Amino acid sequence: MSWFAAYTKPRSEFKAQDFYSKCGIVSYVPAFIENRQWSDRLKKVRTPAISGYIFIKLDKLVYDLVNANPFTRNIVKNHGGAIKITSKEIHTLKACLENSSISKTEFINGDIVYIENGPFKNKKGAVEMVKNNTIVLQLNKLKLKLSLAKSRLSLAG
Repeated sequence: MSWFAAYTKPRSEFKAQDFYSKCGIVSYVPAFIENRQWSDRLKKVRTPAISGYIFIKLDKLVYDLVNANPFTRNIVKNHGGAIKITSKEIHTLKACLENSSISKTEFINGDIVYIENGPFKNKKGAVEMVKNNTIVLQLNKLKLKLSLAKSRLSLAG
């Protein structure tokens, strides 16, 4: 049996996985648990690690089966042929995501970090100063300094 990757409709990865599991097909959506901050609460949310994709385990690729799912679009192809993914690659992906829960909460000057949420989401900057729960960042591309809470940052890897 081989694994195949399929494109999903926006924000429909888990719906596509549920559809395949009801049909008795093994599928996998790489995901991790993320803490999301709302104005009134903090909530743990399951987030796809690779947005817009689902991995399906099939003996032989049947396009009708893929197209029967209302939440998938098409199989990922390269040079006109469907891409086969080995079980080893899927196991490696699963292992990486299981170990991704370790996060560094102590930042030092010079660390390169990504901003996880807010108006500067996904911007990269260098730590300039750390004070209690606040960090001052230098955003090189925007040429500005910014003060943020530690909870909004993750280390660039």
